[in-house]
Amino acid sequence: MGGLKPRAMRGGEPEEAPVLVLSHCILDRSTRWWQPGKSIAQNRGPVSQVIEFLSARNVGAVQLPCPEFSFFGNPRAPATKNEYESLPDFRSHCENLARDAAQQLKTLTAMACNPKIRILTVIGVERSPSCGVEFTPRTVNGETQYVKEKGLFIEFLKKKMRNLGLTMPFLGLDMRRPEESVKRLAHLLNNIRGE
Repeated sequence: MGGLKPRAMRGGEPEEAPVLVLSHCILDRSTRWWQPGKSIAQNRGPVSQVIEFLSARNVGAVQLPCPEFSFFGNPRAPATKNEYESLPDFRSHCENLARDAAQQLKTLTAMACNPKIRILTVIGVERSPSCGVEFTPRTVNGETQYVKEKGLFIEFLKKKMRNLGLTMPFLGLDMRRPEESVKRLAHLLNNIRGE
């Protein structure tokens, strides 16, 4: 242990390492509900665009757990937020995962001295009953509709992070429009960094 030395500092200040927090399936599509009848490419999502984006900007990534996969596995039928909320064990599963994830993020930011880790944003997946940021599916009058609210896991995660003093923007990535989502992400990061 005595042989480990911290990285060099610039002008006496520790370097900063920007990091994004990503919903699990953004980097691992195989955990997501697989849409039958669609090709592998159509089901793949924005993995390549996000990895290229991170690499081009020297931004790190923290992958969140997938509450649906870790509870149900694959394959699983699509479900709405109402259906997941009606399962008491799933609610507590999401809350426990969110608590652990928030604590991990707090530890990352508190324990990193050089470089100092700076979480820029948390990225969820739109139209997900668990990880939606702006839109999530609800059963309304017997039909599935996308309503303007957060998914179950993201609700818990935001609350647990806030309780630990972690406040940062949440952004929803649209798996159906990966290029548009990556542009939104670039715009958000430019604003955060003041570029």
